Amino acid sequence: MDELRRHQMVFKVLMPFIHIFTKLKFNYEYDRLKEIEGPFLLLANHNMELDPVLVGEAVENQIYFVASEHLMRKGFVTKLLMYFIKPIIHMKGRQGAKTVKQMLRALQEGHRVCIFPDGNRSFNGVTMDMETSIAKVAKKSKAKLITFRIEGGYLTQPRWSTSTRKGKTRGRLINIYTPEQLAEMSDVQISEAIIADLYEDAYETQARDQVKFKGKNLALGLESTIFTCPKCGEIGKLHSQDDRFFCDCGFETKYDEYGYLTDREGTKYTVTELDKLQQEKLQKKVENWVADKPLFEDQVTIYRIGADHELIGTEVGRFSAYLDHLECGGETLKYDEIEGMAIYSRNAMIIHHPSVEGHLEVKSDIGFNALKYLYLYHIVKEK
Repeated sequence: MDELRRHQMVFKVLMPFIHIFTKLKFNYEYDRLKEIEGPFLLLANHNMELDPVLVGEAVENQIYFVASEHLMRKGFVTKLLMYFIKPIIHMKGRQGAKTVKQMLRALQEGHRVCIFPDGNRSFNGVTMDMETSIAKVAKKSKAKLITFRIEGGYLTQPRWSTSTRKGKTRGRLINIYTPEQLAEMSDVQISEAIIADLYEDAYETQARDQVKFKGKNLALGLESTIFTCPKCGEIGKLHSQDDRFFCDCGFETKYDEYGYLTDREGTKYTVTELDKLQQEKLQKKVENWVADKPLFEDQVTIYRIGADHELIGTEVGRFSAYLDHLECGGETLKYDEIEGMAIYSRNAMIIHHPSVEGHLEVKSDIGFNALKYLYLYHIVKEK
């Protein structure tokens, strides 16, 4: 059996089970894409780990997904994925020239390809910034461009959460752009169209639909996204337990089934609002900070990953953020030398630096907040 037929057979065999799973697990409804013929590039927003499953169900046919490099380090699972599905691998935090070539080759050979152009699951419920290069890929491929928006995913499986909630998710076909239409559009116009089509604000949708997302331990893990207390302004003093999200200063909220946090005075917050507030506070902190002191630091495990995805070594050490550099174990990594930073999974950080063979990955416990390091990196780089 040739490779393509094997991949097509896997989709055909799995699809009935996927239908049952997504309906029971996510209460998923979707617009069907089965009747769209020929090669196409499908773009979707990204909120849940299983978004590829939701997209694949809507397509109801074989499609190649662009996936994160960390899937290459899952041992036997990696071998199964590469044999039966063969995703196109992309390294987070890096420019993806190799990924683009593989995507174009697949499309020009008549296949379907799906990529999540925000490149990462949303931390706060709002669609993240898009990879602008995707407009060039869409036009160069001479294939149809399909935009598909998933709603309800963030509140079903918040990136910071350790659990999945039962509510409602919806997959919507937004637009189909023909190669002829794309040829008449500039790269900027294509990018703007993609951003508009895929934009999702979980709390705007929730204000309209008012869906309950039921589950246990609804607030657990929230400190891996929200690192600044809105009351005292301190970093790293927040904690979660069951449905409670609270600070050492006495500030306390309860996370409800609609995705809102309510404090003791009855004030409601969204994760989006708290994230915007902490970014503003971090910006001010950077402007007034003393250069020779760390803004924050954590005890972490540092993994050294080789160029061929192999684990070179691990160590336990301090991960500290200063105004002009990071200290990671025994290494000093200046921001202006860092080639890229990104976060995968819930809170694992990837760092690319010329002094490091391959790349570094930084991980810790459930409450570890990698996001504050990423925000600081972008603040400093934009100065």
